[in-house]
Amino acid sequence: MLFTTFSVGKPLLYYKGGEFSAHGTWRHRQVYHKGDYELILCFKGPIYLQVGDHRVVLHPNDILLIPPFTPMFGYQDSTDSVDFYWLHFFSQHKETIFDAEVAAVLSEIKTNKNSKHQLSLPLHFPLPDYESATILIHQILSIHNELSSIEERDYLVSALLIQLYKSYFNRLDVPSDRSKINDMKEWIRANISSTLTVAEIADNVHLNVDYLTRLFKKWTGMTTLQYLNHVKIEVATLLLIRTEMSVKQIADAAYFNDPKVFMRRFKSSTGLSPSEYRKAYNLIHLNNPHVDPQIPIPKRIADSIDYIPENEDIPE
Repeated sequence: MLFTTFSVGKPLLYYKGGEFSAHGTWRHRQVYHKGDYELILCFKGPIYLQVGDHRVVLHPNDILLIPPFTPMFGYQDSTDSVDFYWLHFFSQHKETIFDAEVAAVLSEIKTNKNSKHQLSLPLHFPLPDYESATILIHQILSIHNELSSIEERDYLVSALLIQLYKSYFNRLDVPSDRSKINDMKEWIRANISSTLTVAEIADNVHLNVDYLTRLFKKWTGMTTLQYLNHVKIEVATLLLIRTEMSVKQIADAAYFNDPKVFMRRFKSSTGLSPSEYRKAYNLIHLNNPHVDPQIPIPKRIADSIDYIPENEDIPE
């Protein structure tokens, strides 16, 4: 499996991003990035891409990382609708692409004490817990802070890569108790409703309520009830940014019996009302086969890194 390193001792540098959608027959045009990485989170697929010498098929909730100086193009038409977030960024270090077994990479992570500022991620992998990454990417793409002296998106891109790293490797290195919690989290997400209680969850997994809560607190930092509310708020957040549903409809779809309770808990969790949140995070670039953004590399990025090639070095 191909992996890439990411050095996060200095923040990754946000370049550009948006959401792409196409309906009917479509394939990705040929592209070549001038020193930047691209991250794709697929919502609708399949999408057929050749990245360098490797062909990949993206399905919903797949992550794809395209390294710098690598040609990419669609090798086959997608005949159904496609939809994905795309996000370009630069590293302030020269990263490494390497081929390795997953077990070997995991072993290296567990034994190498000097790599705390370096991440390794596969170039292509499914993301089962896609909700948090979706929300974070949407927030990154919604920020327009040209007047700020701090580029918030740089730090959020770094946080996104750290989140993906933890999500991928935590599922591979699972102590028995954490494995139980992961199974319970999946069960909760599959069976969540407005009436689901902690007692029902404990009964389903044959544990008493107090022990279940202690396990949740140890491995998630939340009590079981807090996790239930977290899942509901996460569902509501995705619906706010991905649909045009009304707040009342979202309250129902996120398993809240009372819209007022939903609005109170949402504001407590995010600091914004549902309407304020939707307004704050709805300004992202939307593109399609007829609109293709060409954005010059910002001066702040060009001044921070020294390995961007001259134009004549880019292959035709």
